[in-house]
Amino acid sequence: MSRAAADREGASPPAESMITPEIVHLLRVYEKSIATWMDVFDSEFTYQRRLLCMAPSSPLLLNAICALAARQLSLIDSPRTWKPVAEHYYGQAVHFLARLLSSFPSKMELAIVGTILLSSYELLAFPGLDYQRHFKGAHTIIDSLHAHNSASCLTRASFWIYARHEVAEALNRNSPTLHDPGSWPKLDLSAAEPAEDSFCNDALRLTAETVCIVFGKTSRNRTKRRKRDLSALQSELCTWLHRCPKQWKGIEYAEDGNVRYWFPRPNFAAALVFYHLSMLLLWHDLEKVQEGPENVSELYDQVDAHSRQIILIALSSLPDSAMVVVVQPLCYAVKYVRDNTLKESAILLLDDIEARTGFHTKSKLERQLCR
Repeated sequence: MSRAAADREGASPPAESMITPEIVHLLRVYEKSIATWMDVFDSEFTYQRRLLCMAPSSPLLLNAICALAARQLSLIDSPRTWKPVAEHYYGQAVHFLARLLSSFPSKMELAIVGTILLSSYELLAFPGLDYQRHFKGAHTIIDSLHAHNSASCLTRASFWIYARHEVAEALNRNSPTLHDPGSWPKLDLSAAEPAEDSFCNDALRLTAETVCIVFGKTSRNRTKRRKRDLSALQSELCTWLHRCPKQWKGIEYAEDGNVRYWFPRPNFAAALVFYHLSMLLLWHDLEKVQEGPENVSELYDQVDAHSRQIILIALSSLPDSAMVVVVQPLCYAVKYVRDNTLKESAILLLDDIEARTGFHTKSKLERQLCR
């Protein structure tokens, strides 16, 4: 990489000369763990494959990836060893991002990747003001790039990772998403067989649509129009499930007398969890607009049934790439499921996810149970 190329990110010396045994170790940690979460709905594995190829020539990406990996190690391995390392790389990445944004506004594709990596760094533990700052920064860049319509594979992958952040934050706060999901890419229903990533991301889009209706400004307005909107979205979700290939829905089996599911790939499991979360929220909201006592018990049964399915899928030995993605839906399921044994199993699972991956779950669960 030339000095001119390095200067584009305010970098001196070039990133290649920064490679050390510690950096190699952190790149491998990222590749084997956090990158798989990023790419759970990306069949091209952009954040695993392309970013690792880009990192040696980009000080911003190199430092952001190392910060993220070291942050995870500080939470699951040795805080004393890895926390100062994480803070060092984080500080460097923030510096390079600031230089990029102030001096090279045309490099927004690289900026959104750096912002998403830094947001993920903050999301691993209890999200604070730094997360909110980078999350809002990502929102601004996504808007400026029109990322949801981008032809760039990198920008498109970044958009869907950002969209998952949007949905998770909206669920955590019981509020609509910042972006209108009505503008997000929709599944092409005319395709003979939908692409895996398009199909899974469409489940996320439908969850975002659900969140905006349920937690929107008119969430307490008991009108016939609102009921029609909820029913229309339910119909779209049913169409999504009907279009879902049978093998993607998981194969049921028994383990020590408990129902479990096997999925050919973890992205199918995570997408199905988003479907069940959307249905849970819609059935629960339909109860609010119910004009009489009839069918109320059926509505509660539906909420419980979808809560059970979320928990049963999550308990089915999924890899971490899917488990981290389903944390927020699992918190909702814990709140609404009737079966106390399942509830306790889900709470233990959330504790295990945090201990194993470093992804913070306690505050998310507490926030739901207190509402």
